[in-house]
Amino acid sequence: MQAVAADLTISGLSIGSYSTPRSLPLRRDGKDSAGAQDRKSGSTDSVTLSDAAQQQVQKLKQADTSVRQHEAAHQAAGGAHAGGASFTFTRGPDGKNYATAGEVPIDVSPESEPAATVAKMEQVKAAALAPADPSPQDLRVAAQADAAKLQAQSEQRRQGGDTASGRAAAAYGAAQSLGNGRSDFGTGRGLTV
Repeated sequence: MQAVAADLTISGLSIGSYSTPRSLPLRRDGKDSAGAQDRKSGSTDSVTLSDAAQQQVQKLKQADTSVRQHEAAHQAAGGAHAGGASFTFTRGPDGKNYATAGEVPIDVSPESEPAATVAKMEQVKAAALAPADPSPQDLRVAAQADAAKLQAQSEQRRQGGDTASGRAAAAYGAAQSLGNGRSDFGTGRGLTV
């Protein structure tokens, strides 16, 4: 079984879709390709698994745990912006379903104020990168959140927010007005900077 991959879906995008190989189909003789066979021992739900099938069940259990932890990390970091996790299940040779893929929707729509959008995109990025093993989709969502954050910061600057460049321009303008036509110390000349 391969390492599990994750997806992040953002309002149409999801975080945390793990994918693992599907269980092996049953053959006509009642055995799966790993060698599990139903044993009729008086009970219709009793199954004896081969060593290979038991190994497959163990891998499915590990994948299930990993997928659920991955999605829980997205949800915890996403807070109010993250929706509920949904899972894709694979039936194991033991007849039980195991989560082998999942995703968490996350809202990446801009807020009404640029500052709120910046804060939201920081949380979206944190949610996308929350699992120890972010998937390529998780990384794409984080990059999209960064781009939306930069756009919101640019909007803040256009609105004349309290930024360093805005303060510098105001200080320059104030210095210019001091040096234009003002008579200091009786010289008739302004300040020299």
